[in-house]
Amino acid sequence: MLSWLIDPLHTAVCVLALGAVVWRWRRRLGMGLIATGLGWGLLWSLPVASEALRESLIRQRPSLPQSPRADAIVVLGGAIGPVRYFDQGDADAPALAGNRVALAARVWREQRATSILLSGGPAARTRGVAEARIMAAALRKLGVPERAMVLEDRSTSTRDNARDSAAIARQRGWRRVVLITSSLHLPRAARLFEREGLQVLPMAPPEPRIATGSAWRPSLQTARRSGETLKEYALFVLSAI
Repeated sequence: MLSWLIDPLHTAVCVLALGAVVWRWRRRLGMGLIATGLGWGLLWSLPVASEALRESLIRQRPSLPQSPRADAIVVLGGAIGPVRYFDQGDADAPALAGNRVALAARVWREQRATSILLSGGPAARTRGVAEARIMAAALRKLGVPERAMVLEDRSTSTRDNARDSAAIARQRGWRRVVLITSSLHLPRAARLFEREGLQVLPMAPPEPRIATGSAWRPSLQTARRSGETLKEYALFVLSAI
């Protein structure tokens, strides 16, 4: 329920509905609520506000050393795009520029670490198949050998990713890991992995720029993007507890 309410469009509708009800008895208060609902929805539908919020969250991630070397690369499950993008076996292909799995292959190829830990269990978007196994299949197509991969295929949340990955790291004597996930998810993920006792070198593929036209032109696409950021921001704050 909280996740649904954080979405700015949902919040705006709820405040507007409340304002309409209150207006029947307290017109000034009702109008204030209606104006607040409209203003909130409009604010987060503006690209200039949405991108500022997104950048402020991304800046919360730890800094990355100039030449990061680690015991292992950890890749968290998430959207990796159509599987056909990996068929050419080229981690440098333009279609894979923003892909976390392709980034892991490039980092491994640069010999910054010898092992890649793939963390992610079954998800609705994968129809019950563990995300770790899907990422492993993609990495094989990019030329990463099976012996370099370790699968953690049970976790279903970021806390699970951190706890289960840290357990594997302790078994193998890993202390320092390159952590790869989306730029928006990285601040929270890094915090949880560090809490498990790992030294984290955070990395994320570049985010694709969303064509929204003018920075001051509101759109539903921008409002949905803002909702994604607000939810992640809330989870980031809660992860500190």
